[in-house]
Amino acid sequence: MKYAALLRLAGTRRLLPFMLLSAGAATLGPLSTVPLGLLVSHGGTAPLITLLLALLAQELCTALREPTGTATARRIDGVLRGRVRTAASNLPLALLETPATQADLRLALRGHRGRTPGTAAVAAAGEASRLTSALLGTAILALHVWWAALLALSLSLLQNRRIATMLVGSGGADTLADSPAQARRRRRADYLAEVAGGPAAAKELRVFSLQPFFIDRYVTAMRAFLTPQSRGRRAVVRGYGTVLALQLLSAAGTFALLAWHTGTGLLGPGDLARCVLAALLVFAYGAGSHQMFELAHASEPYNATLRLLTPTRHRSTPDHATIAPETTRNPRAPKDVSSVRTVRIGDASAPESASLARLATDEDAFAPTHTSSIRDGSVLALDGVTFAYPGAATPLLRDLHLHVHPGERLAIVGRNGAGKTTLAKLLTGLYTPTTGTATIGTATIGTATPSTATPGTATPGTGTATFGTDTSTGTTGVATTTSATAAAVFQDFIRYPLSLRDNVRLGDPAFDGTDADVLSALESADALDLLDVLPDGLDTPLSRAFTRGRDLSGGQWQKVALARAMYALHPHGRQILIVDEPTAHLDARAEREIFERLLQRTRGRTLILISHRFATVRRADRIVVLDGGAIAEEGDHAELLAANGHYAHWYHLQANLITQDAP
Repeated sequence: MKYAALLRLAGTRRLLPFMLLSAGAATLGPLSTVPLGLLVSHGGTAPLITLLLALLAQELCTALREPTGTATARRIDGVLRGRVRTAASNLPLALLETPATQADLRLALRGHRGRTPGTAAVAAAGEASRLTSALLGTAILALHVWWAALLALSLSLLQNRRIATMLVGSGGADTLADSPAQARRRRRADYLAEVAGGPAAAKELRVFSLQPFFIDRYVTAMRAFLTPQSRGRRAVVRGYGTVLALQLLSAAGTFALLAWHTGTGLLGPGDLARCVLAALLVFAYGAGSHQMFELAHASEPYNATLRLLTPTRHRSTPDHATIAPETTRNPRAPKDVSSVRTVRIGDASAPESASLARLATDEDAFAPTHTSSIRDGSVLALDGVTFAYPGAATPLLRDLHLHVHPGERLAIVGRNGAGKTTLAKLLTGLYTPTTGTATIGTATIGTATPSTATPGTATPGTGTATFGTDTSTGTTGVATTTSATAAAVFQDFIRYPLSLRDNVRLGDPAFDGTDADVLSALESADALDLLDVLPDGLDTPLSRAFTRGRDLSGGQWQKVALARAMYALHPHGRQILIVDEPTAHLDARAEREIFERLLQRTRGRTLILISHRFATVRRADRIVVLDGGAIAEEGDHAELLAANGHYAHWYHLQANLITQDAP
């Protein structure tokens, strides 16, 4: 069975006791028929003691198998979760952000209905133990009435299968809740319950008196979910009646046959006792067990884990690695990128022949590659970059050529949805280009040749990608190639429920900075005033879930996120700062103050600013205007105003609005 192969992940120390106990539980019952037959036939103390010891040992094995099985399952799940987290950290961000990948991660890390691949592996061993006991019982019964033994075994196998089908098979009562329609009904009911009783919407619910509305909708949704469930359970009860009736008839027929053989002298008292116990072992298998639920409900987490681990097999091996030929490179790309080794990234679907146990023990992720450098002195470069999200009909960005020089202050502007945030993720190495080359410092983080991907049709993960090594740190992978080079603040910044000090220090945990460094970063983000409202200063947890903890406003959280990035700009820290809408939650005065501090803090380093506010970006050395997935204009503020294009139109529009609103 596929789940049984996972058992070796538990290690010998946990697996050996579990397997010995499982073997004892499977064999001691059938073996006890020997002293039972002797006791009935001849009596005596020795057979009695032997029988009692065998039955006691069987009970002990059965009782101890549960805790050892739990430890075995936890170890298997721990290994798999570690592998899944490693695989997820190496997935291209565009693939990691897809709903399908997120759903697989939830299943792989949390399981389904409390069932995981580890519990399924233990259940598979338990089911094998039950089957072994039934087969041994059949063998003992066959020594005396072979055809009755085969008939009893066949009926038990069919009954076990029938029960499993009714409960956890396709359309079974227990799996009905997992059907798409029932899953939607349950999600709707859970959402309504959370809104009606949770704290997130409590203020608005009370202001508008919406509690009765949501409670009524919740009751309706739960009834819609429970009605099919009730019908399914009633069908199971009726089906169980049929199965139990057949099992009763088969047991009665078997025992009647044994009684007839005993009455005719074909079986002695000892043989009869052995046959009765053996028959009970056979019929016990037909009654089913809880293990069918573990095996059925762990299927989704198992398959999700398999899908997540499979991409790690697509690494630089002779089967998958190629050398990008000189003739297929983008003519505008850096001349020395031909030396980089490339890795083909397959889709996330798992091959049918893949073994999860084999994949789980594979320590390799994406292999390190050679590096390239930018010959024109740029610190960041995009050459012929096209990017499309997985499943998108057309690319969001097309044929971008952008070089950023050390110490340059670059601003990126454009309409909503123009791809500014996506461009920032390409520049930080979080996204791999669909086609083209993205190079940061000495690391080429993505390359794909136009000959293998047609703009407008290519999808990340189906072309060719290069993963570089940062020569300054030796780190590898998509996300880490720039981690020692660039710091970034995105619109969807993280609100860590940690102390203020730790929230700032997460900008560079490896840097052993002092509180003075933390305070300096807070000052650069204009966030020192937080110390006046936090009861324990830097030690205050930024979450109301903790004693004396405090939550912050959106603007205050944005300042903390900026301070985190500022902390990473210590003298030996990051040389590039990329900020995406860094003042979206702040007023105009705070925005101006923070931008001045940004310019001061990043003096001598590269700053890339994405913003909708033109009063901020006008001071940049160069401004890039995105429109229609391409760079429509670039230049400094004066040059773009003189060009009278998109930038000039948007700038004058904002200026007029501010002028009209002024008192």
